[in-house]
Amino acid sequence: MMNYSFFRRNAEKVRAELRKRGIDVMILTHQQKYSYVSGNFHNDFNLGNCIFVWADQEPTLLVAIAEWRRLKYEGYIKDIRFWKSPYSGMEPVSFLEVANQILHEHDCEQATIAVELPSIPYRLYHDLETEFPRATIVDGEKMINDIMMIKDEEELEITRRVCAMGDAAQQKIIEYARVGITEAELMGHCEQEMRRLGATWYYTPNQCNFGARIGGGDHLPSGKILRRNDVFYTDFHPVWHEYRTDTFRTWCFGEPSREFRKMTDTIEGIIPELNAKLVPGASTKEIEHWYHDRLAQAGYPDNGSVPLGHGIGTGHLPPYFMDDEDVTLKPNTLISVNSHIYDLNEDFAFTLEYIVCVKERKLELLTKFPLGLVCIPIK
Repeated sequence: MMNYSFFRRNAEKVRAELRKRGIDVMILTHQQKYSYVSGNFHNDFNLGNCIFVWADQEPTLLVAIAEWRRLKYEGYIKDIRFWKSPYSGMEPVSFLEVANQILHEHDCEQATIAVELPSIPYRLYHDLETEFPRATIVDGEKMINDIMMIKDEEELEITRRVCAMGDAAQQKIIEYARVGITEAELMGHCEQEMRRLGATWYYTPNQCNFGARIGGGDHLPSGKILRRNDVFYTDFHPVWHEYRTDTFRTWCFGEPSREFRKMTDTIEGIIPELNAKLVPGASTKEIEHWYHDRLAQAGYPDNGSVPLGHGIGTGHLPPYFMDDEDVTLKPNTLISVNSHIYDLNEDFAFTLEYIVCVKERKLELLTKFPLGLVCIPIK
């Protein structure tokens, strides 16, 4: 059962920060932030859901009427409002209309209102400026990201469990990989195991790509079959209590070529060096630059095709390891490390994504599966 008191505590973290900064309300429209304070999933196709986090009152949910019927019986939030599309002759009431009504009810004509920039839909932001010209609208994106980035012990325990689901799915790869199995069949075994262990949904489809020498993610499982000595890729995204993991892995079915093994031996030597740099006070930009320099020194220059990592929680979060952003790491920051290496001459790639928690004394590895190339014996 979902422990909604946990999400109420998350909401209180946000409310305490609002009071500290003199902000009256924060409007959250992004799925991962909505889930962080409510614990509720909502369907993106409704294109009109948000939560009002009040500094001095319990939150208000605004959802499509189809969601309202369900959410009346789920979660801890009692003030749930709805808007209506013109289905079956129903008299429509727009999302913006109800959002404005809620703000007027709370006397927000001269309030300080925090929103997510640039995540907030343009029409909602424009309507706020028009409807509440005397209100002060501030960017709360960094504030909410900073709150969500640092995990408490209950959040860490939830993430440990969901990471264990990903690890168990990896074991099913070894168990079921055989000549002739399809990508879809193999993913079916993995997904069944994650569901058995409690995964409630997958925040993006789980992915599998057989025989792609330099293939990346975002390949949906198909009828392609596994062949001898294939290099292949998997990416798992289970969710439990709205928290998630992200585990991309490169496999070899049989024996890798000498050139491929040389490349993977190199990355296996770099990963411990990388993990040693993930400490409180470290700069994400400096780590990113070090990593690319380290690859180049080993003879594997990288054109910067993907970030080295990102935060994780109820979604992808800061810190992002990118050149245009620099974050100082703090204790209890979760990171999905996206270690990768390319042999541009041979057209090979190896990617290994795993979850870590930055700690004062020693980095915690939440992904327990071996951090290196796994070669599966041919059956």
